Amino acid sequence: MIDVKKAKDIYEESIQILQHVQLDNGACLATPEHERYPYIYPRDHSLIILGFLSAGLIDEAKKGLEFILSTHNSKGAFPQRVDMNGEDASYKPIQIDGTGLILYSLAVYIEKTDDIAFAKKHFDRVKKAVDYIIGNSYENLEGKYEKQKYNLKTPLIYTPNSLHEYPPTEAGLEIWANCICCAALLKVFELSRRIDDVKLECKSYAKKLKKAILTYMWNKRKKTFVKTIRVRESSSVLVDPDVGKYAIADFGVLDDEDDRVISTITDIEKNLWHQQLGGICRYPKYEGRNNGGWGPWPNYTLMICRHHIKVENRQKADQYMDWVLSCAYKNKLPEHISTVEEFEEYVQDFAQSGLLREDRKTMINNARNHPTYKEGTAYITLPLAWAHAEYIRTYNLYRKKFGV
Repeated sequence: MIDVKKAKDIYEESIQILQHVQLDNGACLATPEHERYPYIYPRDHSLIILGFLSAGLIDEAKKGLEFILSTHNSKGAFPQRVDMNGEDASYKPIQIDGTGLILYSLAVYIEKTDDIAFAKKHFDRVKKAVDYIIGNSYENLEGKYEKQKYNLKTPLIYTPNSLHEYPPTEAGLEIWANCICCAALLKVFELSRRIDDVKLECKSYAKKLKKAILTYMWNKRKKTFVKTIRVRESSSVLVDPDVGKYAIADFGVLDDEDDRVISTITDIEKNLWHQQLGGICRYPKYEGRNNGGWGPWPNYTLMICRHHIKVENRQKADQYMDWVLSCAYKNKLPEHISTVEEFEEYVQDFAQSGLLREDRKTMINNARNHPTYKEGTAYITLPLAWAHAEYIRTYNLYRKKFGV
C-alpha cells in the first residue's frame, strides 16, 4: 500500500502549483518564474490543462486554452514556446506534438464541459491546425527537405523536433508525435460533428495514420515499437528504449492490454529503470546528451505507472507511486533527479564546451544549493508543472481503479 496521506498531500500541492504557474492571462509557465523554464511550451501547457481538467478545475482549463489558442501562427501551428505575453520566443523548430496536444486538450475540455460555443469560437484555428498536421505527413513532404527520396509513401507525420529535443535522434517520423496527432485528429473529428456547417474530413486520415504507425513502427525483431524513423540528414531506425513510446497506449492508438504495448513497456522498464535511484529515465545514458545529469523523471515514471493501473497490476502501480512519493521534496516534484556524480559530469562537459546558457547556470546553482545535494542527489528544476499535472492525472486514475 502507498502512503495515502502523503499521496493526498502531494495531490493538493500539485493543484496549488498548477494554479501558481498560471498567469492572469491564462498562460501556464513550465516552472515558477525563479526556476529554469519561465516560458509557455505548448506541450507542457496542454498537459497542464489536462491536469486542470482531471482535478475539476474547469475555469483554469478554459483560461489556459484561450491563451494558447491565441498564439496560433500563420502556418496553422503553434510556436515551440512563447513568452508570458504570448509572443513567439522559440529557440527550436516547431514541435508538431505541441499542436496535436493543444487540439487534444481542447477536445477533452469540450467532452467534459459541453462548451460548444467555445469550440465554435476557435474552430477556424482548429481547422488550420488540422491542415498543418496533415500537411506534414511524410508523403506530402517527401523531397522537400532532402534531395534523396526513400520511396516511403506513408501518412506518418514528419517530426523535425519533438519530445527529447536531441538533434541526432530527431528529424524523422517519431512515435510520440505520431500517436498524439492521431489521437488529436480522431477527437477533433468527433468534435466537428457537433458544430453546424463544419465538415472536417480527418477521420480517414487518422485511420491511415494509425495503420502506418502499426505497420512501420512496430519492430518484430526487438518486439518493441520504434522510437523514430529518421529520414532527413540520414536514414536510420532508432529502436532504443524510450519512454515516449508509451504514447501508443497513453493516447489510445492501442489498448494497454495489447501484447505489443506490454512488450514495449517491459523493454522500457528493463532498460530505463535507474538501478541506483529508482524511477524511469527518459532514454538510455548517452555520453554528452544529458542535460542536468542522467537520471529518472517523475512525469515519465507516472506515465508508465498509468499503464500498470490500467492493466490492474496493483503491485507495480504501488511500486511506481511509492517512488514518486519518495522523490517529492516538501511535496514538490522536480523535472528529474541525478546522482551528484552524474550531475557534475554534465556540468564539466558543458562548461568546457562553452554551452552553459544562463538558464543552465540557474539550474546548476539551484541544484547545488538544494539540501539533498549534500546527501548525494541533485534535484533538477523544482518544481516542474508538467510533473504535477501527470501526478494529478495518475493519482485520480489510481484512486478510481483501486478505490483508495
